[in-house]
Amino acid sequence: MNQSIIKYGIGIIILLLITSSCTTALTHTTTQITTQTTTISFSSPILKTNHDFTILTIPECTNTLTITGAPALPYQTLTYEFPLGTTISAITIETSDITITTITDPIIPAPQPLPTYDAPTTHYLQPNTQIYTTDTLFPETWYSYHLTGGLNRNNEHVTILTLQLYPLRYNPVQHSIHSIESITLDITATPPTTPFPCQDTYDLLIITYDRFATYLQPLVEHKIQHNLSTHLVTLSEIYQSTYFPVTGRDKQEQIKYFIKNAIEAWGITYVLLVGNYRKMPVRYTQLETDTGGTYEELEFCSDLYYADIYDATGNFSSWDTDNDENYGEWPYPESQPMEDQVDLRPDVHLGRLACMFGFEVWVTVRKIIDYEENAHASNWFNTMVVIGGDTFDKKWEDGTDYNEGEEATEKALEFMPEFTPVRLYTTLDTISKANMTTSISDGCGFLYFVGHGNPSFWATHYNGDYKNWTQGFGNKDILKLSHKGMYPILMVGGCHNSQFDVTPLNILLKGEEAFYYSIHVIECWSWMFVKRFNGGTIASIGSSGYGGVNIGDHNTNGIPDCVEGADGWFETQFFRIYNEEHIDILGETYSQVCSDYIDNFSVYTDRYDAKIVETHVLFGDPTLKIGGYP
Repeated sequence: MNQSIIKYGIGIIILLLITSSCTTALTHTTTQITTQTTTISFSSPILKTNHDFTILTIPECTNTLTITGAPALPYQTLTYEFPLGTTISAITIETSDITITTITDPIIPAPQPLPTYDAPTTHYLQPNTQIYTTDTLFPETWYSYHLTGGLNRNNEHVTILTLQLYPLRYNPVQHSIHSIESITLDITATPPTTPFPCQDTYDLLIITYDRFATYLQPLVEHKIQHNLSTHLVTLSEIYQSTYFPVTGRDKQEQIKYFIKNAIEAWGITYVLLVGNYRKMPVRYTQLETDTGGTYEELEFCSDLYYADIYDATGNFSSWDTDNDENYGEWPYPESQPMEDQVDLRPDVHLGRLACMFGFEVWVTVRKIIDYEENAHASNWFNTMVVIGGDTFDKKWEDGTDYNEGEEATEKALEFMPEFTPVRLYTTLDTISKANMTTSISDGCGFLYFVGHGNPSFWATHYNGDYKNWTQGFGNKDILKLSHKGMYPILMVGGCHNSQFDVTPLNILLKGEEAFYYSIHVIECWSWMFVKRFNGGTIASIGSSGYGGVNIGDHNTNGIPDCVEGADGWFETQFFRIYNEEHIDILGETYSQVCSDYIDNFSVYTDRYDAKIVETHVLFGDPTLKIGGYP
């Protein structure tokens, strides 16, 4: 403890083109430079061993680095909100004296999330040799940061500074840990000189395939009756510059620029896209996860593209910063940086009704109105149906034997104590097609599946049996549901259940591959639930690509890793935010999950974490009042 205080400084110069929001999270109301000082203290690290690895924890650090293969070090997250476009001109830190400790076993690496039931091609805990054979400290500094633009909890457009503080740094060659007891931060910020446009003309923007406009008029009138000013715009009106001069390289970018103009000219907060992937263009992102391997997925559809309008400077978030017309690129291998700088944080609350036909629009509009008018104080709403089993083979877990699906659903129930649970589990021998049909048809406010999926089916495994499936629930089973007026919100943990760019034409385009991946169906599993006439769900949230699940308990804290990161954390946090933070507007609840994931995980340094946010899709009305209006 005799070393001198060390000062670290970094200047961050940001060019501003678009600036502040109407109201601000902090009291920066002039152009005067302001400085905030924060001191964070840390306890001494706690060392444990597990499978010839050292595990480090610090009580004040609620997060652990999740960069696949990198040392899983604890860190503390701090977030600061400023008016959109604020310049963060400097971040300066002072650390306390440094303590150096020698350890015998290497620090445990962060695991790679597993996307399917297949055995991992490499060991679950595989150190990144580039890091573990380098004679330098990891991380490089005592902190890192990222700047994003997005909506805060008050629906204000802000620049968000997220800091990750690392009280421990590791030299793997010298087997040493460098630790500190405190960090003092000085953050210097300059508010923007031009205020962000502060209009309040409309709340909800509905963008629709032209022929669906008539079917949506009852929804527009219903929203207005509930004090949500709503504007309906067709795609032709966007492309023909009816409201704003058309801007953009392709139809997707033209739609996104229209949303940007609508934010600035009309003050919209919510966006509802109406049309399937052919009628309402979809943006594909080229975020590779496992090039050349089992889980290769060179592109997938992401509606987050339409919600992420601004970067931290207030500029347009194109998702194609190198202008090569490939979006969200992140070249392989993992050590390379993200090629396209993608902001990821939502600037509008966005959902999609993936309708193929006008009848589906009529059905979903009818269901939304019925739900919001009649769900409140209904007995059926206070029930939560959860369905899960054992997702991954225990021999891959390094000593634990969790039923990942049941652990995730139990975590969700923990956040929803006022709801009566209906558990359909392999351990209870209650997971059957008949029980799933009956439980859903009896009515429930929330429905949560956790297991494996594809665009046409969902299923899981019994513990110890990874060759055979439980009875699952498929698209044909959804068509049999009939429970008029009792529509739950569906959350599904499973790969590709929300892959909405499926079509029977894939039989011709992709041959046997279409059947193997079930991308030959007419519409995907999650959307089938929402569009079901007199049954199904009012909304659904799921993945358009491969999911990702952590297994075991590699940090030996007694909490299954499947709920501490990746899909399991993302999904269960939806229920926490709804019930504990009382955010009961569907799009706001969903957007907050995305923002919280961005703040708590390594989405800018690990493609697996980025993919968790990018693949999830909300099918439903983003302005939906969860539980209906009183």
